[in-house]
Amino acid sequence: MSGASDPLGENDPLSKLSQSIADGEAIDWDEVRALVGADELQQLIEHLRVVANVAEVHRTQIAETIAISPAAARDPAATGPAPPRAGTRRWGHLLLVRKIGEGAFGEVFEALDTWLDHPRALKLLKPEVANRASAPQILHEARKLVRVRHPNVVMVHGADSHDGRVGFWMDLVEGQTLEDRVKAGRLSAGEATYVGKELCRALSAVHHANLLHRDIKAQNVMRASDGGRIILMDFGAGEFRDAPSLGRPHGTPLYLAPELITGGAATEQSDIYALGVLLYFLVTGRFPVEGRSLSDLALAHAQRARRHLRDIRPDLPDLFVGVVERATAHEPARRYQSAGDLFAALDARDPPTPIHPDTRVEKPPAPVPSPVPVREPERPLALTILAGFAALVAIEVCGLIASRTFEVVLNVGSDFEKTPSEYFTAGLHALFPFALYWIAGIFLVALVSFVRMVLGAHGERLLRPARARLDALPVTTVATMIPVVVALCWMVVTWVHWPIFETLDALHQGMTVQPAAAPILGPPFRQAHFVYSQISAALTLVLILALWRWWPSFERRSDDPATLRRMKWACVALSIVIVVAAIGPRRFAWERFDVVVYKNRDCYVIGEKGDDLLLYVAGATDTVRPRARRADVTPTDRRLTLVGR
Repeated sequence: MSGASDPLGENDPLSKLSQSIADGEAIDWDEVRALVGADELQQLIEHLRVVANVAEVHRTQIAETIAISPAAARDPAATGPAPPRAGTRRWGHLLLVRKIGEGAFGEVFEALDTWLDHPRALKLLKPEVANRASAPQILHEARKLVRVRHPNVVMVHGADSHDGRVGFWMDLVEGQTLEDRVKAGRLSAGEATYVGKELCRALSAVHHANLLHRDIKAQNVMRASDGGRIILMDFGAGEFRDAPSLGRPHGTPLYLAPELITGGAATEQSDIYALGVLLYFLVTGRFPVEGRSLSDLALAHAQRARRHLRDIRPDLPDLFVGVVERATAHEPARRYQSAGDLFAALDARDPPTPIHPDTRVEKPPAPVPSPVPVREPERPLALTILAGFAALVAIEVCGLIASRTFEVVLNVGSDFEKTPSEYFTAGLHALFPFALYWIAGIFLVALVSFVRMVLGAHGERLLRPARARLDALPVTTVATMIPVVVALCWMVVTWVHWPIFETLDALHQGMTVQPAAAPILGPPFRQAHFVYSQISAALTLVLILALWRWWPSFERRSDDPATLRRMKWACVALSIVIVVAAIGPRRFAWERFDVVVYKNRDCYVIGEKGDDLLLYVAGATDTVRPRARRADVTPTDRRLTLVGR
């Protein structure tokens, strides 16, 4: 009989019986005895039955131990993980103890390996993730993670599929995530350097295995309780280096490199960027670029709206700041090209101290010169050219506004309109009072900074109460109140000086402008416009200082960047409106015109084109402006302002 001659044969009933015992399946022993008729096998059947009973007792004891575990006694809900299938707490040979975490791709359970009687961490991919591709493909991806073998990378022991869910199990690491560690207090530069070097070792092993982690963040890094070992966890978002991009970036948005947000492929440099963001987070508790959505982050990256590490932690060593700034550079080519390069940069200092759970006092090591200097992007020349071009455009536009206001009010024909070169000159004159105030504001800021530097710590103590009161106010409220208060002040000032605009309307209508109709004619008109321009310049200075000095701080503290952006553009728009309103009447108050005698009447020359003159007759009651040849008028030596007669 083949079964008797080969009791361990693949198709022999005894082989199937042994497999059933190992799997813990129910067995009908009477039926087994009936099937095996040979006497020499009956004794073997009895031995197998004893083994099955022992195994069943052992499994029962394990289940009871789990049911009365200390975690269950403390928190009954903690031992109630979502099972892979209703009515069971088992996934293959692993018994689920409790749910310990959940991410975008899967759920993590503490599990007991019944084969080795050893605790494991089991990650089961969520059904919605598994449905995006075939289970064999996902399982194939998970199995390849076991190729990474390194002390700083969580050890994956196997992968499988049971009950319609795919998963893999790994070492259960007891310890504290870096996110929890930062909640207890931000790290010093020395501690962060230790973490960075350990993660560089881990990342080198990952990249050597032709993998990209793609989700390096504080929640995915553990500080093990066995001496402070740093362990990189959660490869759920990982992919092979040459895998095609599937469109939407994988990973945590605040750690994503700029090229990933705009649809680029993941690379070693994108992993290095995430590691740089993690180092930034460890020492500040914040992120270099923040936003509430991918679109906010994409806009912030496009505008280079980032918080430099030196601004938040001025106490950090220059070397550490330089390393982090380079690792988080916007352009991938400026970052470190490998984890080994980043390790070498971090290692160019005295050996750092590991993280201690009770560390509270931050004592960064003394700074040393950086062997790899980090340079800012070489953009000063481009920015200078762009700023100069913008200034020229602004002057030209202001001159156009002032000139066109004059021409429209006095009904100047198109053939006597000013040329673009004349617009530029008029713009320079119109912006002069504003430029004086803006320069004074810059000088004032520099003076305040100098005084604070001279006073040092004493000055900081004096300013601390006021700063604390300001910091206690909601950022969005303060940002909203700035344009609102400035707008209200400007409206009041404009209302007080409204006769200026009434005068312009009277001139446009061809009315006889008398003191009764426009009480600020003559020198008072110029004085009123002078006051109005000075107050307008002061208000724009407040808005400019707010955008320059206060808004960066607001953006760092705000949880509502969209509202903050709207208020920023409101300040810009309000500044433009104030400037336009002030420069419109400027030519009437400050420009001097030649006075000639035409038909025995004093006339102002308000337009010239060759020998043709456009005249304004003082006190004229119509909107028609007489024209004359230069030979037909009698010149005088007078040059007067139009309303200063």
